[in-house]
Amino acid sequence: GREPQLRDCQRTASVALRISSGMDTTTTTLLDGTSVLADPDLQEHTAKAGSLAVRGFFKWVTFEVLGHAVLATLCTGTSYVLFQYILNVENINVNLLPHVLIGMVLGVILVARIVNGSQQATSAAGSVIAFASTLRTVAMLSCNVSETLTINAGADHEKKATTKFRYELVRLLNLSFYCYTLMLKGLKLVTPPASLIPLEGGVMEAEVLSVVSCPTAMVCKWITSLLEEQRQAARITDQQVSVMTTELIKLMKVYQDTHGLQFTPMPAMLNGFSYFFVVVWVYSMAPVIAMMEMHDNGDLNNEGFGLGLAFSFFLALFYFGLYEAGKIIEQPLAGVVDLLPIDEMGHTLSDDLSNLVDDPNDEVPVFLPRPPDARNGKI
Repeated sequence: GREPQLRDCQRTASVALRISSGMDTTTTTLLDGTSVLADPDLQEHTAKAGSLAVRGFFKWVTFEVLGHAVLATLCTGTSYVLFQYILNVENINVNLLPHVLIGMVLGVILVARIVNGSQQATSAAGSVIAFASTLRTVAMLSCNVSETLTINAGADHEKKATTKFRYELVRLLNLSFYCYTLMLKGLKLVTPPASLIPLEGGVMEAEVLSVVSCPTAMVCKWITSLLEEQRQAARITDQQVSVMTTELIKLMKVYQDTHGLQFTPMPAMLNGFSYFFVVVWVYSMAPVIAMMEMHDNGDLNNEGFGLGLAFSFFLALFYFGLYEAGKIIEQPLAGVVDLLPIDEMGHTLSDDLSNLVDDPNDEVPVFLPRPPDARNGKI
């Protein structure tokens, strides 16, 4: 009754949202008579991912980076005034070769940190996609437990048990992904959302999830127990349970691989080495820039003074910005959260799970709602 109506309302609202947000909903007829249109879900995810990417364009410009850039600029200006008016140094001839060589090597090291961190973030993003894909596979395999296997029992109890199994399985699959995304964000579940609380025993389940160190693993254990109940009731064969258990093992492997990225020892020596020599090189370059401008232009009133300050600012901004961008190597999962629309992925996954499971009466809802910003049309 209410669930199908609610789902229809959600789909109608989703279509209206896509039209109002400017998404292409035009239907095209191909030569063979097939009618197609651009995938609205793909457009929505692409727009969301693009928005997150744009938001992260200048994330490397932190107060620390700007502070170093301003301080290096002040050092250059101070050196210029010091050499010109206090020390009265004239005809300075500076050899830039040592600084150039050290700067090139330092730049290569900083770029290598960024590449290494990006590879780890890409690996973590692949794990998120693999985790969701395995959940979809488990939901599809659950169709083996259907009314055609239990109708011969002739009891309403069996039909209700099968319906309850579908509901609980999809709920637990959603709960596992929800706990997994919290782990990506560095959060711990205390109280699950109301949509994922079971019809019975919700308080006990919430307490268990808030106590255990790996809530996702605990949810996978409950899924295994749920499958075992169906096997003992002869609603599913041993071979089918074995196939689904194999998928759960894959799920746990993906979880462990992602979880391991949080505990991978950070290359503290490389980070400390890079930061130390970036500081030394940039601030030692400040007086060198002042000497160069004095040698080329001489007078303080010359435009060379302004060019020297600008060069110092952007040089410091470049090197300290490279170091800041390379910090993704320290927290690759944080990079994944910044670049992937995790909450949108959760809603799409929840909708897929409710559709993939054999649910002729539409009794399995979409457990994870659409994020508020998407409801309001903000992509």
